[in-house]
Amino acid sequence: MLGRCLVMCMLLSAVPLAASESEVKINLKNVDIRIFITQVSTITGKTFIVDPRVKGNVTVISSAFLDSDSVYQLFLSVLRVHGYAAVPAGNVTKIVQQVLAKQSGHPLDFSDDLKTEELVTRVVPIRNAASIDLVKILRPLIPQYGHVAGLEKPNVLIISDHASNISRLTEIINRIDVADNLDIAIIDLKEAWVEDMIGLLEQLAPDQIGKGSKGPNKITIVASERTNSLVLKGERQTVARVKSLVARLDVPANRSGSIQVVRLAHADAKQMAEILTNLVSDKRSDEKSATQTTTTIQADETLNALVIRADPSTMLDLREIIAGLDVRRLQVLIEAAIVEVTTDFSRQLGTELFVGDTSGGSSPIGLTAPSGTLAQLLQSLALARSSSTSTDTTVPTIPALGDSPLLAAGNLRSSGTSFALIIRALASNADVNLLSTPSITTMDNEEASIVVGQTVPFRTGSTVTGSQGASNPFTTIQREDVGLTLEVTPHINDGNLVRLKIHQEVSEVDPASLTAIGSEAAADLITNKRTIDTTVLVDDGEVIILGGLTKDKETLASSRVPILGSIPFLGFLFRSENKSIEKQNLLVFLRPTVLATRDDITTQTSRKFLNIYEVEIEGTDPAEAISELFNGLN
Repeated sequence: MLGRCLVMCMLLSAVPLAASESEVKINLKNVDIRIFITQVSTITGKTFIVDPRVKGNVTVISSAFLDSDSVYQLFLSVLRVHGYAAVPAGNVTKIVQQVLAKQSGHPLDFSDDLKTEELVTRVVPIRNAASIDLVKILRPLIPQYGHVAGLEKPNVLIISDHASNISRLTEIINRIDVADNLDIAIIDLKEAWVEDMIGLLEQLAPDQIGKGSKGPNKITIVASERTNSLVLKGERQTVARVKSLVARLDVPANRSGSIQVVRLAHADAKQMAEILTNLVSDKRSDEKSATQTTTTIQADETLNALVIRADPSTMLDLREIIAGLDVRRLQVLIEAAIVEVTTDFSRQLGTELFVGDTSGGSSPIGLTAPSGTLAQLLQSLALARSSSTSTDTTVPTIPALGDSPLLAAGNLRSSGTSFALIIRALASNADVNLLSTPSITTMDNEEASIVVGQTVPFRTGSTVTGSQGASNPFTTIQREDVGLTLEVTPHINDGNLVRLKIHQEVSEVDPASLTAIGSEAAADLITNKRTIDTTVLVDDGEVIILGGLTKDKETLASSRVPILGSIPFLGFLFRSENKSIEKQNLLVFLRPTVLATRDDITTQTSRKFLNIYEVEIEGTDPAEAISELFNGLN
């Protein structure tokens, strides 16, 4: 009973009359903590749920008057000193042991300046350092009941502790999480090779430069072979020292220069060597220096490679030029359609008559000089008479004559009057269509040619040699191509616009000149030739006409007996007419197709293999004929 009265007296002294109604002064000495919790609940109006494991006595000595908020902060400090914590949970506050506080759902702290003894959890973003590395530094500063964890993404720290301690930890983090004293520099090397420079620097400072370096002044160096330059990243002072060292090392070498072998993937080594040699010779004439290394470039055609000996700066320039020139070249598929249409029309109408006295040798009546088919008729009669025993020869059946007359008759006598008669009434029409569709594939700016025809011998001269009366004839023969010749040089411009330089020729031996036999056959050969030389522009895959040549030839020949051949109606018996019309049309069409990729080549090859076609042109309409032709090419 005496103990209870003593406790009540202590509690009353702990809460004396305040300086104002809202302030109290608390002084406690060895008071049960549960009584203290009850009194704080009365002052602050908060509801507490006390864990049964919360036990002990507290002592508080204060000479100041405190408001309700200050009393609550004092209460939290007392709990912390005795190993307990207040954890808000909605409208109530749980009083638990500190070791269990981090698992009791204490609130998140989003304030930047919260200096209380309340247990909170704060998410601290890290901007420069790695959050995982900071966990190792902060863990010793956090009590056992606290918690700290780091996340790589999004690089944050999660801290659970009293708000006052979190504020202190945040200040430490802000001092550590500062931007590094880093600098990035790019050094263009003029004389030294970039790989050689990196190897030298790694030997000089292996702890700071290179893979696995862990020195205090670590620096990262990356080589750019394309530009022959170094990229440095590290502390500003270290980068400055390396830059100074590189500047002293990047000087002209005393040796004769560097040698490299450059394999070419697309370009021709011999042509590339000529281009580079001309460039180097021009540069050498502009920059004359006694210490400059002589540049030499040799082509190895077997490996399609270049062997270059030059100083590093010149070597860098040459390699950039090679990279720009050694590219895959475009190809062009050129399809041609060459159409020649020939039309021959002839008409023969009239009568040819020969009458003569063969015994007296008198001149014939009607025609003074028989020729053509009439002469052939007389020769046939004479040949028949020479093989017959009769003095009179009448040939009822005349062999086929050259011009095929409608009626031919005659009688040849050894003495007396002989005659020959030919009546003509004939019309003929012949149409010949010559079609050729050559195609050829070539590279850009490369000339390509295709020849389809025969090699025909032409006699160019003859000599006779010999000695002691013996003669030895000698004839010189030159052979020339006769047929179809197509020579094309494509130039591909921007937008797949193709410029074509074209030479096209169609030639043939004139059948009329093939009359001689033996060595004389090659003496007077006549060739008919049609050529086109032009340069055109055409879009990829479009059809263009190169030219059209039309040749018209009309021949009118007549023979008649003077006076008698001019008599109306009856004059037909004493005259003969021969009329012929010849037309030749030559049309040339081209379609270029740019082959830029492997797929383009495969597509065109498949089309050529699978679409085997035969084009037949019927009729004489040029538009209809060309339409049929290119339908076959598609």
